[in-house]
Amino acid sequence: MIRTAGESEKIGGRLLSLRQDGCLGGRYRAGVSAVPEDYTFEAFAQHGFYEVVNRHLVDVTLRLRDLSSAPVKRVLDLACGTGAVTKLLIEGLEKNGDHAEVIAVDPSESALEKARRLIGSGARFIRCTAESFGARVPKTDVIVFCNAIHLLEEKDSVVEQAHDVLNRDGVLAFNTSFYEGAYPPGTERFYKLWMLRALQQLKREHPHLKLDRSRPEAMRWLTPGEYRELLERHGFIVEHMNAEVAEMTCESWQDISHYSEFVKGALPGIPVEIGSPILKRSVAQAFEELKMKSLPRNWLQVVARAA
Repeated sequence: MIRTAGESEKIGGRLLSLRQDGCLGGRYRAGVSAVPEDYTFEAFAQHGFYEVVNRHLVDVTLRLRDLSSAPVKRVLDLACGTGAVTKLLIEGLEKNGDHAEVIAVDPSESALEKARRLIGSGARFIRCTAESFGARVPKTDVIVFCNAIHLLEEKDSVVEQAHDVLNRDGVLAFNTSFYEGAYPPGTERFYKLWMLRALQQLKREHPHLKLDRSRPEAMRWLTPGEYRELLERHGFIVEHMNAEVAEMTCESWQDISHYSEFVKGALPGIPVEIGSPILKRSVAQAFEELKMKSLPRNWLQVVARAA
């Protein structure tokens, strides 16, 4: 099933289905906070739609790179987290018959340790930030950067480093569900209600805590056109840009609410250990009040070639 995401760029959309389990019937319940050992992306990355969205990006990226006469010798997963996309890259390379080295980079040692357990010897792991990766990695043919570019304050610097690191005909691919256009028409009500319920809980349970209203540059969502301009400024040609529409359940929103960077963005200035359970409980309230089972969300998928 194909839908148009309604972007200013020429963007198509693909509707991806999630499990239709209700929020109160999932792993978390509205009045209970289940606390895993740390605040990583791992639980969210287990949802079926997340694999489908990223697999589509990996497949398009490797197909475009294979148009070059030079073989793929090295692939980089930037901000690899717990290894979900690294695994997809390895599978895609094997499917294409490419014998390439895979390097996975992330600043979190706990995330890298989980990625090592998932991937084993299938990749080389390097601990460093996206902002400094250019000095830590060798020249490569493909860079994949999933669901993280919106977190960067210095997007220009990272894209410039990517161009410098890529070999001739190298490809940079990224996606994000945090951009201007991520909300399909009619879904804004959900986000407003969610944040209203979260702020009400915060005021009731922690009246001494206040949000940090200053908004860093990293939290300003770019439009698809601005991402195109960003890439072109640094010598890239955009080969693929579209939006895939994923149906996200309440459970998936609760799982992303356990990720520290999401909590910092949704409730800036609030400690993660306080903000995370509040977001989980309040999103359950919003789903229940609106009698929803899932919510569509646009994911911007971008693949660009180094000119």
